[in-house]
Amino acid sequence: MKIWAKTVTSVGALAVMLLLAMGSDDPPARLMDQTNKSKVPIQYGVVQEGMRIVAEDGSFDLKGGQRFTSPFQSDLWGYGCNNFSNKDVLTKANDVLLCGAKKVKVYYGNNPEPLYGVLALNQAIQAAHGPASRSYMIKIAEDKIQHARAGNTSVTFEYMNWTESKRWSHTYREQKNEKTWYSWILWVSAYPM
Repeated sequence: MKIWAKTVTSVGALAVMLLLAMGSDDPPARLMDQTNKSKVPIQYGVVQEGMRIVAEDGSFDLKGGQRFTSPFQSDLWGYGCNNFSNKDVLTKANDVLLCGAKKVKVYYGNNPEPLYGVLALNQAIQAAHGPASRSYMIKIAEDKIQHARAGNTSVTFEYMNWTESKRWSHTYREQKNEKTWYSWILWVSAYPM
């Protein structure tokens, strides 16, 4: 009887090992992105009082304190346009021109000499929420203007909030993360960019 028990135990163990070695026909669990990233234009904005932004090509003139209808839309969500962060945004003005940003002249205060710049007015996505996903409030701090007038490049921007939504393929459990991305970005310098 001992030999019979050992044989059954060995055959059972071998069968379990073979089943484990073969694996399962089920695909591995994946975290699938369910975020609605459909683009939504941001239609309106306001430039801070005392500032004026004029397109270098003359296509628009945004006057301080006045509500404007967005003259263009950039796509900073698109492939190749979303590969930067706060750490390197200062160096991305030329790259963002390829994503729909425009070269501008920025007049600040009573100074008749413009600063040169690049303005990106990003679109929102369906998953975005909060004020910056519905309108632009373009403003720049005085110290950034002085930094630019001293021959440096300054950058200022505003974030919009958005909710990333993912779902596990095997349990359908949902996972949400709050994130941010740029609503608008403005680079300025004393020299043409």
